[in-house]
Amino acid sequence: MKRLGHAEIGLALGVLAAVAIAVAAIWQPAATAQAWLAAWLFWIGLPVGALFVILAHGMVGGPWGIALRPTLHDLAATLPLLSLFLIPILFGGGLVYPWAHAGGTGWLAPPFVALRAVVYVAAWGAIALAARRRPGADGRLSGALAWPCLIVLFGTTSLAAFDWIMSLEPHWTSTIYGMLVTTGWALAGLAAAILIAIARGAADDPARLDTLARLLLALAILWAYLSAVQLIVLWESDLGHEIPWLLRRGGAWGQVAVVFTVFEFVLPFLLLLWRPVRRSPFAVALVALSILAAHLIEIWWLAVPDFPVPFGWTEPVAVVAIGGCLIFMIARVAPRVVPVR
Repeated sequence: MKRLGHAEIGLALGVLAAVAIAVAAIWQPAATAQAWLAAWLFWIGLPVGALFVILAHGMVGGPWGIALRPTLHDLAATLPLLSLFLIPILFGGGLVYPWAHAGGTGWLAPPFVALRAVVYVAAWGAIALAARRRPGADGRLSGALAWPCLIVLFGTTSLAAFDWIMSLEPHWTSTIYGMLVTTGWALAGLAAAILIAIARGAADDPARLDTLARLLLALAILWAYLSAVQLIVLWESDLGHEIPWLLRRGGAWGQVAVVFTVFEFVLPFLLLLWRPVRRSPFAVALVALSILAAHLIEIWWLAVPDFPVPFGWTEPVAVVAIGGCLIFMIARVAPRVVPVR
């Protein structure tokens, strides 16, 4: 009997979870729609974050990007599949977003929001295609192409964060919110790329692994700084229309915030300060896995308290449904390790 590999196991789990979600959609359409949205917001951040790293390497160069290049492009290659997974969200937005249920107007008119969503994912797909098709002489993306793509990517991800997450509470606004979500996606994308590269044996060089770990540490610090600024501004301004958003994330959700802060920043910060840890593939992989798990919890913390239905079993099942398909695709895109010189 042929032994099942990671790709087949991932696909099997994804299909089983997708069937469970499809059945749940019949009896619990609102719970299923919000679970699918939260799961999609987590998984879409990995290829988008990988694009940020690809473009940053095109701007600054360095051997660290060459070591991660195959993995980063494999993550970016999942964008077409994830774009298809956006379709249920476009049709089920009225079950999740209060402005869509009430028939939004202007910037939040449902057809306009759907059109912007299509433009966002199309722009990301175009950037991923350009990064793969137009490498420079040394294999990295040319700086002349990287910087305009970086501007477009940052602008579209910021607007996407406003449309898809912040608008869950239409009376609450934050100018730093787009940068905060974008930084979280970049951190998760880099963590996923490092984790996959280590699993493939493509990050065994201690010096390059040390550089990758320091980049991961820098992004974790930036994410923590932006999160702290967001909290301080909300706390000090004490505006009436912002307080409900903050109160919904207190109590049990406040304890959840402590959990993902510890595993997304505090633990990685303390561990990656040590040079031996940064040069250990096993230790860096554990840190990257910690960041990914914490980022998923952070996405739930950002979105679920504003949902009409409380957190339930559909949220983790939706994560497995999308994630299983992505694992299968990544494993099939590059089943063999590409040697890096």
